[in-house]
Amino acid sequence: MLWNVKKDPATLEEERYNYINWVNDVLDSHMGLCINEFRLCFELRNSHGSFITHWIFTALAKKVQKLELNLHPVGGGFWPPLELYAFPLECLKLFRSPRTLSNIKSLRSLCLDAVNVSGEVLEFFIYSCPLLDRLRVVFSLDLLSLKVVGSSVKLKYLDICYCYFMEEVEISAPSVRSFKYYGPEIKLRMENVPQLLDISIGGGYGVRMKHAISPIMSYFHQLETLELGFVLNAENMQFPQCELPKLRHLTFNVLAFSSKSLLGLSCMMEASTFLQKFTLKLQTVYVGSEIVSERKFRDCLHQHLKVVELIGFVGLPIELELAFYLLKSATTLEKMIVDPTPPAVLGTPWEFENYKKKQAARSCAKELEPKIPKGVELVIL
Repeated sequence: MLWNVKKDPATLEEERYNYINWVNDVLDSHMGLCINEFRLCFELRNSHGSFITHWIFTALAKKVQKLELNLHPVGGGFWPPLELYAFPLECLKLFRSPRTLSNIKSLRSLCLDAVNVSGEVLEFFIYSCPLLDRLRVVFSLDLLSLKVVGSSVKLKYLDICYCYFMEEVEISAPSVRSFKYYGPEIKLRMENVPQLLDISIGGGYGVRMKHAISPIMSYFHQLETLELGFVLNAENMQFPQCELPKLRHLTFNVLAFSSKSLLGLSCMMEASTFLQKFTLKLQTVYVGSEIVSERKFRDCLHQHLKVVELIGFVGLPIELELAFYLLKSATTLEKMIVDPTPPAVLGTPWEFENYKKKQAARSCAKELEPKIPKGVELVIL
């Protein structure tokens, strides 16, 4: 419904209040003592804050287990800072009252998208909710720092994305299994995370890959999945010497010039001896199609690689070069998946647009067919 409303801005404010009335009716009619999951998904602003705050208190009073506020604008982009709903700091006093504190202890999952929330508020939930094992925060301009420290913390999954004023994250909790961060360069301190198996980390222009991964390299030996997101340039292609003996799935989410060879990514694959799946999420800036490689990379056999996934494929020579290399070097490959959908729109209504461009990409992908070894399945989505 949201993307249809967006096409007619004149009706958007009316639909907002229809949505508000609908949520109020749902909560008023809910007669149960508990709520398992409460999820808001509509582009509401700070001007609707009284309603949103009331809903939060109502859900928490009913011992909600999963709480999600997705107030992200439809169509991409972000609200101007003053229009973001701000989680009221004064609510902490009420949360700390014995009755409310007892109710929020049921919370297991907290996801906030396009909500201004401070580290103080988030840390209150982390340390006051003994069952909270999942925290996700997307686009909060008030979030500057976060500490997840202590053996009593039960948080398993921590996800922080597009918090552009973030400065520092400290993690020291044996329960943490997954950490995902995408944003500006920060001071990251990580220790005492023996169960950490999954890391996704990176940022856009100005984010140095070495700076991003230095704090986590001491845990490379235990990782099973790793995603690195960065702008592909000469500095970011200088991968450090490392070993990832348990890594099973490696993902690169990169922005690259259309003439920049992608073969340098194979260096990280070489360090992952038992890698089974490789995913490339690619966005390109077109500057020509002639491939430029700043140095030679030696061929390396990937003897356990079974699945290759190329997302955002448009049929550029650099993509075909990498695909041909993987078809040759992955001796036990079972499937190569080619998806022309841009990574940024996967899972949104816009992934079904640009039909003509996708058809052109699919035609280019067919150039791979003559090189497909016997027993390998080529899937073109």
